[in-house]
Amino acid sequence: MSIDYFTFSNLIIDDIVFPDGRTAMNTLGGSGTHALVGMRVWNGRLGYSAIVGTDFDPGHAQRLQQFGVDVSGLVVRDGFATARAWQVFEVNDLRIEIFRTDLEEFQRRTIREEDLPPAYRQAKGIHLNWGDLNQVAELLQSLRRTNPGMAVAFEITPEQEKEPADHFKQVLPYVSLFSPDLGEATAVSGLSEPEAMADLFLSWGAPVVALRMGANGSLVKTKEGEMWRLTAVPPTHLVDVTGAGNSYLGGFLTGLGDGLSPFEASLRAAVSASFALEQLGLPAWSAPPADEVARRLGWARENVVYH
Repeated sequence: MSIDYFTFSNLIIDDIVFPDGRTAMNTLGGSGTHALVGMRVWNGRLGYSAIVGTDFDPGHAQRLQQFGVDVSGLVVRDGFATARAWQVFEVNDLRIEIFRTDLEEFQRRTIREEDLPPAYRQAKGIHLNWGDLNQVAELLQSLRRTNPGMAVAFEITPEQEKEPADHFKQVLPYVSLFSPDLGEATAVSGLSEPEAMADLFLSWGAPVVALRMGANGSLVKTKEGEMWRLTAVPPTHLVDVTGAGNSYLGGFLTGLGDGLSPFEASLRAAVSASFALEQLGLPAWSAPPADEVARRLGWARENVVYH
């Protein structure tokens, strides 16, 4: 099958503990899973590029395929156990993540460019949450050589937050969207005001910056100087806040890859984030609810704050 959009990132199995003591073990997670949820609202030709272990539950692969995701990009690393994390929620919505896989091994065994199926290289867009920034720059230059029109939605890893500005300047000119959350943007920039952060990242070469601010929505600014704030789209019911930011990037990516303006693509992003809040892991639907998608898109448009 041909692939329109894919994630090049990670797959993590979450064991979730809620404030009332309820648990949800063996839940499909990781930034890649949640980004795909955001993409799936708008597109059904998706791919997943990440590593798993020999212990990977085949039921997860089946569920991904039922959801519209090609899993030929999931690479089994021998002698590696699929990455796993505790997600512990407190009553004030604070989430504590306890990574249970050795981080050094996780990074050493990570997905590589040579693991990419050929069809993925011709995709319209990639969600990228991976590697160190030198590796990211090399990957994007390689992908651009064979597919110069590929849209790139880039979010950073905790390790990348610590890298110097010069490394970001090597990467951001090759992306279509840079979308850190507010904490990440603060760590990278050393600034506290969202618009100043966006201006800095634009000066480093990003064509579009979207600062994700959780329940406070997002701030989007382009290299042309356009700026607007998106109000967070309310879900019909709130189950789990994990991964809404990843889903935001996934939705934004499909808009850019489909040739929409950054403004129209950002509306998709806000809608995608709302669907990520309504369940643990993947939604139960195999195709997005078109009427509800249209309703939320209209709501997002009506609640934009222009600057």
